[in-house]
Amino acid sequence: MTVHLIKLCVGCESIEDLSQWQEGKLAEARKRGRQPRLWHRTRMFPKRLEEVLDGGSLYWVIKGVVQVRQRITALEPMTDEEGIERCDIVLDPALVPV
Repeated sequence: MTVHLIKLCVGCESIEDLSQWQEGKLAEARKRGRQPRLWHRTRMFPKRLEEVLDGGSLYWVIKGVVQVRQRITALEPMTDEEGIERCDIVLDPALVPV
């Protein structure tokens, strides 16, 4: 069974605002010579990994309402600068209004 994630999109006023912010992240990656990809870093690694990767999406809450989703393409463990383990949720760039 597919499992989806839901996150607050703090600082975004609209889907268009989120789109512009993500385009900026991709442009910055290209400028620095890195692979352009979208990701969202979170503190916790999903426990139901296989079910999230089986067609799961990240649903964004903007201004208190679930407004848009993005398909999750990968979940990658990482360690931040302080040595704390985190999870990078890698996202398909397509924003799907809901």
